[in-house]
Amino acid sequence: MEMIEIKKGGKYLVISNSGDDTPMKTEGEFVGYTILGEDGAVCFKITGSDNKTLFRLIPVSGIIAIEFTDEALLSAKAKMEDKEKTNYIS
Repeated sequence: MEMIEIKKGGKYLVISNSGDDTPMKTEGEFVGYTILGEDGAVCFKITGSDNKTLFRLIPVSGIIAIEFTDEALLSAKAKMEDKEKTNYIS
């Protein structure tokens, strides 16, 4: 199976662990991959309850699922011209 890529600027829904019994849902624009402490994390730009732009870091180990809301953002191979805008999560 080939790698699946998510692209910066794409809209995604991430379901992740939270401190409660129910998972947290984050819907927003993928900004990139970063380090949170010693763990890898994904960063999403979201709109808060007061319509302010917020950035949410989600540790990779806490991700349950990433839902693709636009199939055009999902591709089997990375294109050479888009290589800087692509992050892989395994």
